[in-house]
Amino acid sequence: MRIKAAVLALALSLFCLPALAQFNGRSDVSVDFTGNFQKQATGLGIIDSPSYSGGFLINYRYHFDNWSALEVNYARTNFTQYYSTGDQTQSNANEVTLAYVNTFGVSRHARLRPFVEAGTGGLIFSPIQAGSLSAPLTQDRMAFLYGAGIDWRAMHHVAVRLGYRGLVYKAPDFALPDQTTNALTQMTEPYVGVVFHF
Repeated sequence: MRIKAAVLALALSLFCLPALAQFNGRSDVSVDFTGNFQKQATGLGIIDSPSYSGGFLINYRYHFDNWSALEVNYARTNFTQYYSTGDQTQSNANEVTLAYVNTFGVSRHARLRPFVEAGTGGLIFSPIQAGSLSAPLTQDRMAFLYGAGIDWRAMHHVAVRLGYRGLVYKAPDFALPDQTTNALTQMTEPYVGVVFHF
């Protein structure tokens, strides 16, 4: 329930942030393709070995100045969790996060603009019955987000973004005892995409 409330709050933030444009700030939106690599998790005698997958990431950034920005993200991927108990669950993973972004004071007109970010949010794992051996339930997980990357300005209002994001969260078990590890895991997300400045 807490995750769903957080997702709703972050979604509302996404719609409210453009209103900040009246204050001399700048905004950008990016559409990115991701690689999604969840680490193996081990706990309570069970090993969770997830498949790797591709996905997409959409984010909106509001830049307060050349140093600071606030970012709202939505990402989606699909992968299968394989458990050492012989069970498996395929699921869609939806991510909604909010992050602070530091751009090191580099001018928005610079050709290369590095950044680092940190934030929080949630993951919603929605099982796909056709790819699962048991009867898993949808599961929410709080997540800590960290990342870094660089924007390369290709044209006045368009840039290419190359980055890396990491999400730390409790491994999903879909409320099934044969899939419960109670272990923290990490999903790494290298990504590349196009940024539109306005």
